Amino acid sequence: MGFDVVVVGGGFAGLFTAHLLRRRGLEVVVVDQADTPGGVARTRMDDGYVLEPAAGTFLLPHPHLTPVLASTGVDVVPASGVRRFVYTRGRLIGFEPSPTVAFSPLLPVTAKARLALEPFVPSGGDGDETLAAFLRRRLGDRAGELIAALAARGVFAGDPDRLSAEAAFPALVALEREAGSLTRGAVRRLRRRPKGVPRPTSHLPVGTMADAARRLAGSGDAWRGGFTVSAVRPTGDGRWAVEGPETLTASQVVLAVAPAVAQALLGDSDPVPFPAAPVAVVWLGGPNERMPIPQGFGYLAGPDTDLVGLGCLFESSYAPARAPDGRSLVKVIAGGASRPDVVDLDDDVLTGRIVDEVGRVLGSDIQPDFAVVVRHRPGIPQYEPGHLARLAEVERRWPPAVGVHFAGWGYRGVGVAHVAADAGRLADRIVEAVR
Repeated sequence: MGFDVVVVGGGFAGLFTAHLLRRRGLEVVVVDQADTPGGVARTRMDDGYVLEPAAGTFLLPHPHLTPVLASTGVDVVPASGVRRFVYTRGRLIGFEPSPTVAFSPLLPVTAKARLALEPFVPSGGDGDETLAAFLRRRLGDRAGELIAALAARGVFAGDPDRLSAEAAFPALVALEREAGSLTRGAVRRLRRRPKGVPRPTSHLPVGTMADAARRLAGSGDAWRGGFTVSAVRPTGDGRWAVEGPETLTASQVVLAVAPAVAQALLGDSDPVPFPAAPVAVVWLGGPNERMPIPQGFGYLAGPDTDLVGLGCLFESSYAPARAPDGRSLVKVIAGGASRPDVVDLDDDVLTGRIVDEVGRVLGSDIQPDFAVVVRHRPGIPQYEPGHLARLAEVERRWPPAVGVHFAGWGYRGVGVAHVAADAGRLADRIVEAVR
């Protein structure tokens, strides 16, 4: 059966790309081995709790994500909790996400003084700097170490000494490149922001992330679940065959799956390596009086802690519908690049460790009566130094002109908004190729 485009992979990357292509008039089908769309973001319902195993919010407004959600009828509401926390120096410190964080108690006076000198630091580092090296150079050792650790853990569950600043946080590096300083670059961008456009904040889908995925997937021939792809090969007449329960053909194929899976489907015996870090997601729930949690979004663990939990989201605080009335729910991300061994712990051992840690951080003896563990392997992609060169090598082997395209969080951003932006770029390229 023939289409203009076959998208392999029903996560948000594939769904966004397919939706944008359909709106441009192309005949597109999305196939996935799972029965339902959503990829790692498939919602789980358990004992009255709503468990989001991957992204649980959208950062809006966003120039690419906002229109995609609106055009598919995915309604959103602001998250209830704005206040964030960091656990560092043995205490939980709250702050509002804004430029004034530099003046919060997170940093000692000496670090703030060094931070004030950032506009006068010469620009330009050595080669493909790690995130930690980049931020230490710009902000000083103390502030750079803290901010690099929070950014790496909060976005990638990663190690700031093993992430490429340019690949993992290109917008941050661009500030220095454009203005010679993070401070000056940020000020320039604020001045360029159109009047009346609010700063992006966390929003929730009305319903669940799985509901949003189903809306994006569409119906009929637009989505085919239970379709395990065994190979993607050229047909010899300028088209591609996607082999599975049946063979689908198209002039363009989007591989919205993990890089290793994509290269295996193409038959590459010497794949380009793209590292990932395994994580365990642990939910704890219980009556409010036995699970007292602050009002807010959650906390991240600072670099000076020994916690196996990298961060904790106060699910029932910022998304009350995710827990039954009178009950609290938290979601902890554990393991990651620094502690991959944690993911192999027995459920009971890992849950007990997390209960102790969350209680220590919150300063209370929490007593949950609900616990669920979900493991993600290979886990979250890690944009280590050389990541951009690896991307270039993949496109050298399979240039877009041949009709194969790569999408997903393994390549150009792990956030939902990044994936939406990349889907727009891919859609433009594919439409031009087809027409």
